[in-house]
Amino acid sequence: MKGILIGGKRFVHETEIRVRFNETDANKHVSQVSYVIYFEQARTDFIDTLATDTFEWWSPNYSLVLARQSISYLAPAFFHQTLKVYTGVTSIGQASLNLYHLIIEKDHGTLIANQDSTVVLWDQNMQKSRAWPQGFRDAVQNILSEDTP
Repeated sequence: MKGILIGGKRFVHETEIRVRFNETDANKHVSQVSYVIYFEQARTDFIDTLATDTFEWWSPNYSLVLARQSISYLAPAFFHQTLKVYTGVTSIGQASLNLYHLIIEKDHGTLIANQDSTVVLWDQNMQKSRAWPQGFRDAVQNILSEDTP
């Protein structure tokens, strides 16, 4: 999972999103709330690529809890534009996963927004955080080891 380098960071996953009219606000650009949804879509798409047949993170047994996020809004996006949301990994903890995202407008390459986030795997039955399964952890560690010279 080599990915691409943008601004010195390696992004290993890409999600494409076409802006819908209902995601815009009275100023005719994408609402700040919509970016949270775009980042969530990219995050869950990425986690899906790493989940194994034995780790169904979307099942009733688990939840992904967004523990922290920091978003920088850099330029507006508009209805009908296609956005690329790139995802990279900073680190993995026992139950947490630290990610970074970048949104770029597809046709012109305009940098729209970026986000740093931490998600926690939540055990719905125990009502507490839970360690990532070993197969998932190994997949993330493989990504991180590719960053090491």
